[in-house]
Amino acid sequence: MKGLKYTSLAVAALTATLLASTNNSKVQAATVDKNNTVTVAKLDKEKLQDAVNQAKNSVNNAQASVDSKKSALTDAQAQSKAPNDACDAQQAKVNDSQKNLADKQAIAKQAQDKLDSASAVAKQATSENIQNTQKNIAAQQNAIQAAKQNVSDANADLSTAQSQLATAKQKQADAQNLVNSKEAAKKTADNNVASAEAAVKNSGLDEAKQNVQNVQNALKEIKKTNANNESVLSKNQASLAENNQTIATVNNNLAMANKALVDAQNNVNAKQKALAYAQKALKDLQDQASGAAGFFKAIADNKDNSESLREDAQTAYNIITGQPNAYQNITVEWAKEAVKLGQENDSTSLSNIEKALGYYQHWMTYRDKYGLRHPSISLTAVAIAMLSSDFQHYSDEFNHPSLLTSKYGPFYSDEEDISAGEVNPIDNWMSEKDDIDKYIEGHPDAAAYSFESTHPLTQDEWEKDVDFWNDKPVYIGHYASMIKPDANYVGLAGNEYEIQPMMNNADSMDEIIFNPINGIDFNSYQNLVQSYLKDVKQEDKINTLKANVDTANQNLVAAQNAVKSAQNNVQSLQANLAELNNGSTKINKAISDTQAALAKGQENLKFEQKQLDQANQTLADVQAKVGTKAKALDDAKAAQAKAAEAVAQAQTVLSEATAAVKASQAKVDVAQNDVQAKDNNLKSVQAALDSLNQTLNNLENAQSNLSDAQTALNKANDDVTAANKAVKAQQLILDTLKESKSKADAQVTNASEELKKAEAELAAEQSKLEDAKARLDAFNKKETENSHKEASNAENPVKPTNQPDTSHVVKPSDKTDEDSTVKPTEKTDSNGKASTTNSSETTTTATESDVKDTDTVKENAKADLKTNNKSEKKSSTVKIIDNSDSSAVSVVLNGSNTPVKTFGEKTVNGTTYYKVSANRWVKDDKAHVVAVTGNVTTNKLPQTGAKNELIAALSGLAVAGTTLVSYLGINRKKKNN
Repeated sequence: MKGLKYTSLAVAALTATLLASTNNSKVQAATVDKNNTVTVAKLDKEKLQDAVNQAKNSVNNAQASVDSKKSALTDAQAQSKAPNDACDAQQAKVNDSQKNLADKQAIAKQAQDKLDSASAVAKQATSENIQNTQKNIAAQQNAIQAAKQNVSDANADLSTAQSQLATAKQKQADAQNLVNSKEAAKKTADNNVASAEAAVKNSGLDEAKQNVQNVQNALKEIKKTNANNESVLSKNQASLAENNQTIATVNNNLAMANKALVDAQNNVNAKQKALAYAQKALKDLQDQASGAAGFFKAIADNKDNSESLREDAQTAYNIITGQPNAYQNITVEWAKEAVKLGQENDSTSLSNIEKALGYYQHWMTYRDKYGLRHPSISLTAVAIAMLSSDFQHYSDEFNHPSLLTSKYGPFYSDEEDISAGEVNPIDNWMSEKDDIDKYIEGHPDAAAYSFESTHPLTQDEWEKDVDFWNDKPVYIGHYASMIKPDANYVGLAGNEYEIQPMMNNADSMDEIIFNPINGIDFNSYQNLVQSYLKDVKQEDKINTLKANVDTANQNLVAAQNAVKSAQNNVQSLQANLAELNNGSTKINKAISDTQAALAKGQENLKFEQKQLDQANQTLADVQAKVGTKAKALDDAKAAQAKAAEAVAQAQTVLSEATAAVKASQAKVDVAQNDVQAKDNNLKSVQAALDSLNQTLNNLENAQSNLSDAQTALNKANDDVTAANKAVKAQQLILDTLKESKSKADAQVTNASEELKKAEAELAAEQSKLEDAKARLDAFNKKETENSHKEASNAENPVKPTNQPDTSHVVKPSDKTDEDSTVKPTEKTDSNGKASTTNSSETTTTATESDVKDTDTVKENAKADLKTNNKSEKKSSTVKIIDNSDSSAVSVVLNGSNTPVKTFGEKTVNGTTYYKVSANRWVKDDKAHVVAVTGNVTTNKLPQTGAKNELIAALSGLAVAGTTLVSYLGINRKKKNN
């Protein structure tokens, strides 16, 4: 239990009580005052003028301080210039030296590279390598001679190709000239034909010839058509016979195709059965290897096992496969979604089942330490632990599923521990013992309940210790579960999922305590797991079954394809038969049409033959009349035909010549490319020879080159060392100058801060001066106004007003600031536990010495009160006059010397107000009571100040008491269930 705490608020309450008591004493003293008279101090003009003069002096002093601080700042800034300039100049030198160092380092790097290269060459500079290089040079020189000969041969081939190209181009030119000549002759022949045609143009010869030609063409077309029709008729007749034969064949094929389709469909059914059989065989074997499901199922189906073990295994199987009412008449609704049976990271995988065996063995080392027996393994408990572990990956929070049933549905009611992270869960749960050990360090008496006071630990002792720790600030729920003496029927499981960011793996331990069933010892359970692992890891058998499934699937696909092929064949044959039948119909019609066309053609042939005989006779008649003109036209046309033939022959020669030019040009291009390739090869061979010569030179001079490279590197390293020393020297100077600069800058900063303070003080003094002047001006103005009011009041005296049972206020001008009350605040200590402290005082623990200190508080409060009373006597006094039963109060308002009659008073929230006119109320600190006329008794004595202070003190005490109680409390670390 933590100590009680109080704050300065309690001290404030005590002080308020003493203040009220003191003020009451003050009131009684006033009531028995011998003369009943207290002089009221007045502000006078001389005091206000003195205040103004003092404010002016303060302003002048503040202004002098500002001038002095400005001068000091200017001096500091001037003194800081030299160190700053020196520091900047030295920084430039440091930069230059650093650049020089970088340059030297680069040169040293190059020298090192050259040395490395020279060293590598020196290692290769053996007599054998030199001889090999010399042999390679000799061989390369021979290669150069061969390459030069190749270049020479290529140039010769190029010259030959270029000569052949020139010859071909000449032949092309000659052929072009011949074409031009023949085309000119053709043009002459064309002109002769045109002249001869003009001569016979109107003789009718052309028309007669054209008519003969037309009739001959028509007769030719009729004969051709008839011949085609006869051929078509013959073909159609043959096609009809062939088509009819094909129809018979297709009908036979269609019958066979229908039978094949039926056979293929039957084959598909057989292949489907074969595939289903192969898949079932594979699934049966995979189910055996599918982690916990196969494991539990194998145990449940093995009739050699005991009935209780088989029942336990069947229950476990139903739990992890999400079966309804698998256990405790509960259906875990999320099981099928959360548990990924047999998957690598899942708690049901074979690897994680085997891993959990190690958890149990590790747990038993702890139980052996306490002399505890080893719990039995329950397959049902193992299955529940698997669900609990996988739930941590499934849900959106790390918690027990039995505590989240409102969100996720029901879960089994058994004792359950969960853990997460890259840590052995047993160590994680057992680590809670640290809380006990730490508590015992501060409470040695608690060692008797450490769970280690008796050996072996008994169930009674365990329960006694658990009861002891239940109300202690420790967390031992998992630890107590691990060392529970009568723990039995347990199951352990864990997965390898990502549970939350930065936290992987969830583990669970479940103990069946509500309706236990038979269990087995750990060795028997371990043998079951290891035996199962040995049996199910038959990869060859699984691969064989997978191959069987693939083969069966391929056979099914092939059979299905065969059905499709058979169906397509039937459809194709049916379509073909329909097309053949349609074709026979069309062929028969075509034969009929062709026969009709042949009959019509014979008639047309006879008619056109008569037309031809008549046209030939007409032509003969016309030719007899035209005579020589017709012969000249025929001769001209014959010459025209010869000229056209000559042009065609010349163009053929030109085409051949052009093709020869193109072929020759291609040969020239090939020869030029060959020359370029041979020349490039010569350059390459020459470059290789140069490289070999350079290699030979490097090998022969390797030691000399290595020595030169080492010398260059040594010099470069010396330069780097010197440059590095220069950098350090310049940096050392810079560091020294920076110290001077820092001091000078600090002086400037201090001077600037001093100037700001002086300026702020000057502004404050100027403000005070303005305020003092304003008070003096207001006093002078009120003095003038009051002189007129006094004259008016002398002529019109105030009549007394009865104010029975009224407490009149006597309020000092100086009063305590209401905002000075210190309120408590709440803070958090280093352990993150809430505690209450005062904002201006340190929280302490209430002890007997603290209570005794209240006497000191009272004495201090009285001393402060006496001081306040003295200040009050200096600021205001009260004059009481007994005249009659009626009383009246006169007050003087601040800034005035003239009394003003009051017509009543009231107190609001502890503050008194005087009514000085019909609609005006004045706060008591703005007015001073100067006279009370009438019959004033003791119980009517004005005691506003004491009364209000007493009320304030009592109110403060009540608030302080309430607040003190509300902030007192016991902080206790709650137990985590």
